[in-house]
Amino acid sequence: MAQKKINYLSRNFADVRTDLYNFVKKYYPDLLSDFSDASIGSMLIELNAAVADMLSYQTDRMFNETQIDFAQQKKSVLNMARTLGVKVPGFRPSVTLVDFSVKVPTYGDTFDINYAPILRFGAQATGAGKVFETLDDIDFSSPYTVGGIPNRLIIPNFDGNGNLVNYTLTKRELVVNGRTSYFVKSITPFDIKPFLQITLPESNVLSVENIITLDNPTNGNPSLDTFVDPNLRWYEVDSLAEDKVFIDNNTIISDNNSITPAKWQSISKKFITEYTDSGFMKITFGSGVNDGNNTQIQQILANTGNFINTLALGEIPKAGTTMYIRYRVGGGSGSNVGPNILTNVGSYEMVVNGPNGNINQSVRNSLRVNNPIPAVGGAESPSIDEIRNLVKYNFASQNRSVTIKDYVAQLLKMPGKYGLAFRWSVQEISNKVAINLLGLNSDGTLSNISSSTLKENIATWLADYRMINDYVEINDGKIFNLGLDIDLFVDKTFNTSEVVNNSIQKVIQYFDIRNWSMGQDIYLSNLIENVNNVAGVLNVVNIKVSNLVGGDYSINQSAQSILSVEDTQTPVIRVLDTSDFTVFGEPDAMFEIKFPSKDIKIRVKTN
Repeated sequence: MAQKKINYLSRNFADVRTDLYNFVKKYYPDLLSDFSDASIGSMLIELNAAVADMLSYQTDRMFNETQIDFAQQKKSVLNMARTLGVKVPGFRPSVTLVDFSVKVPTYGDTFDINYAPILRFGAQATGAGKVFETLDDIDFSSPYTVGGIPNRLIIPNFDGNGNLVNYTLTKRELVVNGRTSYFVKSITPFDIKPFLQITLPESNVLSVENIITLDNPTNGNPSLDTFVDPNLRWYEVDSLAEDKVFIDNNTIISDNNSITPAKWQSISKKFITEYTDSGFMKITFGSGVNDGNNTQIQQILANTGNFINTLALGEIPKAGTTMYIRYRVGGGSGSNVGPNILTNVGSYEMVVNGPNGNINQSVRNSLRVNNPIPAVGGAESPSIDEIRNLVKYNFASQNRSVTIKDYVAQLLKMPGKYGLAFRWSVQEISNKVAINLLGLNSDGTLSNISSSTLKENIATWLADYRMINDYVEINDGKIFNLGLDIDLFVDKTFNTSEVVNNSIQKVIQYFDIRNWSMGQDIYLSNLIENVNNVAGVLNVVNIKVSNLVGGDYSINQSAQSILSVEDTQTPVIRVLDTSDFTVFGEPDAMFEIKFPSKDIKIRVKTN
């Protein structure tokens, strides 16, 4: 008998039914000849066509769930993200700046630094039903943030008779929406298995801040110092294969109190976090045993069969210990609030070590908060399409520094407590990577004397990401201090002094260092346009730009050609050639008007 031919291209009900009719008519003409709608033959054929159509649909659906462009289930997209090493976020919190203020007593003609408190991380500012928390300690004795940025304001307070009473110290710090919660779990012998997983009970978890395990449970939650104890804590990593974390280096004394020395530390107490398709956060621990307890090893072998005990992927929490998980919940679009909303103080822990206990308590009770700017950035957890794009367009990032842009990206990832340059540039010079840093003085002007601790931290941080044949050099950047002489033609119907003051303010705003980066050129036509927009200014007649060198200014000289040099005084005045209306930047330098009150000179003519 000839081999029966089957059409494998039919995939829907109608096509399969037609093929089955033709198949029966061709190969079984004597067995079945009645194909009317009410016949048994039609019923059997249509029943088989329906089964084939359902199988085809399910096969297509299962295949689509393996393709990033066509998957419809969130679980499938998350699985592909996990496979490709992309970490998908959950709810995203809003962030803002909050002014934290305390009142401290006087000491001579300044404040008594003995009573300058330390506000521990996790301090809360609340308002409109929202809770925001600090992520770092706030040291009121320091004029800088944890990353080294000036942020302290000192205001003297007087009584009705004009007598100095105390000082208000205000620190402007970053806060993040969310409240701290705790999860406690006793580790039993049944939990001793490779890759132990714990799912937190709340669905809007933002992050896991700390995990510790204690041999003896505490009454209530452990202290903040206990949570950050390096001998007790577990460290979050991007993948369990990572064997090092960037942590505090307590063996080195920092040359800047606002910057903490750091090092790479090999660890085995580690965990990863990820979100389930239902929105809960799941914590996964390692697979090895690190205490030499034969009972635990035997338990593992019994549970897993032929299992090799290794700490390469981390260790398993010990049986008999109590695990404390400190995490934060909140976020979402509802966490975005306007300015001056966060005016209430929530829970906080403050350390004041002055000699008088009553004054210490008075300082604690004087804490006030307010957000001068809106809180923005809060959003819901990403949709399936957002996750799909995140996977497609972020897989190329391999967490290594190959190009100059990679080095810039890695610098941005270094934790702020280990230092943060105000501006930096990355160049390739003679087959080496040159990183140039600029910081800020306490008065907000540029500084090119960077902390050696910051440089060491950056070098240590990049050492784990750079290519093996890359040589990284970290230098101080250059500062080009400028002076401006501007001639204006002013309408005589306007107040000349007011026009001059408004013009100076326009110049100051234009040269605000927060709006510029290293290596940028200055186009004088833009500056002229800004000054021309001042009421009463008819025309900018002339602009002379000088590079001020020496004395109270930087010693750095611009490489731009000059028209003249006045070196009979300090500073040296180098008049730049700006015939093309451009002041040219250099990759390792930045422009600044250091003393606007005397470095901006305006002369006027009236019509």
